[in-house]
Amino acid sequence: MYSVKYDSKKLMKVLDNVASYSNGFINETKEKQQQLSSIVASESIDAFYSYLDSLARTNPGMLHHVYEWGQVGNPDARLYELKRILSGSNKILIEADFITSESLPDGSNEPFYDKAQIMEDGVTVVVNEVNAQALFFEIDGQEFFRTGPIVIENPGGEAVRGSFVRAFEEFYNVYFDQVYLRAIRFYEHFENPKEYERNFVGAVNGYNAYSSGRSTALSWILSGPGEGYE
Repeated sequence: MYSVKYDSKKLMKVLDNVASYSNGFINETKEKQQQLSSIVASESIDAFYSYLDSLARTNPGMLHHVYEWGQVGNPDARLYELKRILSGSNKILIEADFITSESLPDGSNEPFYDKAQIMEDGVTVVVNEVNAQALFFEIDGQEFFRTGPIVIENPGGEAVRGSFVRAFEEFYNVYFDQVYLRAIRFYEHFENPKEYERNFVGAVNGYNAYSSGRSTALSWILSGPGEGYE
């Protein structure tokens, strides 16, 4: 009988490293799900600001109410802000709130503080005299005086009412996922973890394969496309 003895120690070490590297990669990916969700949420907020600024400049009659007077589409004149709120272990809630106006409309000496909210909701505005016998206003350079209240049923115009909410819902229900993330190849990056393959050989033939797997996963997550990852 002829026999030979084969020492599989090296092979087992490689296989152990394969498992350790993979486990490190998987565990780090799972632990960073909340961080990834937070990054995506921040990315969506930045994208929405740019989206609405562009939409407002194209359709000023529809979205002028969510910017200071005469500054439609100006990022420094927004009358709304978005914020992200942690909802559960890996879910993020995006909320939009209107902020008060500080600029003066033509012919007024006081800001229309709740301009954005009132026009978005289409709330009727009633203007009365305050410490005066008549109301004074100017239209196209002509001066007018009037006694008694002035009722403005739709202060922002017909196209304004509910326009911000529609744009907000359209962005998050359709545009961000189906257009924006695909345009920056977000899904393509996360569907093809090239970092895993790139570092595989070195990890399984070296030391600390588990740590290498974790660091590789972190690098993969943080290198995703978009401004929020930089």
